[in-house]
Amino acid sequence: MATSRAAAPTRAKRAVRLTAGAGAKADTRPSSLRPFLLLSVLMLAAAGLAARLAFWQVMEHGKLSALQASEQISLSVQEGLRGQIFDDRGNTLATDVNQYRVLAAPWQVKDPRRTSTLLAPVVHEPADNLDRLLTTNKDRIPIELSPPVSVNQGQRIRNLALPGIMLDPRASRVYPRGTEAAQLLGFTNDENQGQAGLEQYYDHLLSGTAGLRSVLRDTAGNDVRIGTQSPIPSHNGADLHLSLDNTVQGLVEDELSKAVKKHGAIGGSIIVMDPRTGYILGMASTPTFNPNHVGTATDPHAVYVNPITQDTYEPGSTMKILTMAAGLDSGVITPETSFYDNGTFTIDGTTIHNWNLSGFGQENMTQVLQHSANVGASFVAGRLGTDRFYTYLHRFRFGQRTGIDLPGESAGDVPLPGNKNWSIVNLYTNSFGQGLAMTPLQLTSAVQAVANGGVMMRPQIVRRIVYDGRIINRPPVAEGRVISARTSHTLTDMLLHSAIDGEAQLALVKGYNIAAKTGTANIPGPGGGYLPNTTIASTIGYAPAFHPRLLILVKIDRPRDTIWGSEAAAPVLHNLFQELFMYYHIPPNPGALNK
Repeated sequence: MATSRAAAPTRAKRAVRLTAGAGAKADTRPSSLRPFLLLSVLMLAAAGLAARLAFWQVMEHGKLSALQASEQISLSVQEGLRGQIFDDRGNTLATDVNQYRVLAAPWQVKDPRRTSTLLAPVVHEPADNLDRLLTTNKDRIPIELSPPVSVNQGQRIRNLALPGIMLDPRASRVYPRGTEAAQLLGFTNDENQGQAGLEQYYDHLLSGTAGLRSVLRDTAGNDVRIGTQSPIPSHNGADLHLSLDNTVQGLVEDELSKAVKKHGAIGGSIIVMDPRTGYILGMASTPTFNPNHVGTATDPHAVYVNPITQDTYEPGSTMKILTMAAGLDSGVITPETSFYDNGTFTIDGTTIHNWNLSGFGQENMTQVLQHSANVGASFVAGRLGTDRFYTYLHRFRFGQRTGIDLPGESAGDVPLPGNKNWSIVNLYTNSFGQGLAMTPLQLTSAVQAVANGGVMMRPQIVRRIVYDGRIINRPPVAEGRVISARTSHTLTDMLLHSAIDGEAQLALVKGYNIAAKTGTANIPGPGGGYLPNTTIASTIGYAPAFHPRLLILVKIDRPRDTIWGSEAAAPVLHNLFQELFMYYHIPPNPGALNK
């Protein structure tokens, strides 16, 4: 059956061909149908295509539009700028500038050598280095070709229209005044996050909030913003307005630099404070760094640590101000209280000496300050006793953080009765600044309470914060009364008189009443005891004495040509007071003791 069915069509075809070859009439009908059939097929195909096109254009128009939008519209992150930092007179200390990261997709770079040659003079990188980056990176990951470039450089790169080269906009932190106030300001990392100083402490306020914006890519791959509003707007960070005065800061840094160089010291610090408010007017330490070039800093300690708030030292004889304040306030002494100083004092087998290894004979408490007598300070500590002495140290907030708006503040180290490293000897050595450690700011803050009628103010740097049009003021904060106003006045008078012919006389300015005290602090050695002939020289003072506008601490670390605070630090205090009296238009006092 199967064989006969297959053979039949073959014979039929053969018969047709034979018949057609016999005459023209037999061939006419089949040939005339072909154009008609072809036309019919084409018409049917056209109708189907038209129907399908109508389906997409009319019935599925919404879906098609959505699909096109999803493929061509993307959301781009729009970073908020970091807040600016200004000094008290509106000078910019820290701000953001727009820059571009220069990125490359090596697999899209058609001519690496030409691309490198054209880019090199714009990004200030050797062409060979760029060529090596473009030809050796085989991973399909964009690479960064150079440090961020300016807006002008970015435009020059954009004009080159180099395939595979991309510009990634970013905000970079800059510090217009370079090294000035560097340790106070701090710096930011590559992600524009605060890493030290005010930048770190106020990072949550300074950081801007990112938003989203719609971007339409045209056929050339260029981005075109849609409309003028972002779907989610970005917000710039808050601006900080400091109490720091740019002029004062410059003067402080200049005087510190000259003193450190003159005395061959390894470093130093200066603080200028308004004792009425606790606001910091100037703050500097050396060695320092340039926050614009953190990576080039030779001393990591100078980059990450502010010695004024984070490093501690034994204050030496400047501590006698606070010992005398405690004695006067508790009533165990008066300025006229006297004793006989033979030059030594022995307690529990330990003998205490005066700095000159000599005695001063019969002397009152003002003379104790004038001579900076260790034996005299020990006399006051003995009258106070353990409980009262350490109660006053607690009032002056030694062993506690001051609360300044800077990160990483140290609480210092004050061994207390009952601790394993405390003995009765500590009571007496602590009275003249040995055996306890504090930051320069802690000492300044304690003396501020003496200068301010007995009321301690919290040290502050930021006066006000401005965010999104709102102004948040940071008023002075009183921490409480430490000593009575009467004690403050009495001690100020003692400091004023003791400085005239005493150790602090080189800190004075003619025509002005200045309360001042020097300090020469020994430095503990790594194996116990103190380093020989190695000191920290300091002087602290406030003026005008009974109506103070300025409180200044000068600290010189390890001066080589002299070990004494009276010689290395006091003249610096004199220079600063003299300049600042003129700057703040503080007139001389016709009745000043120092004529």
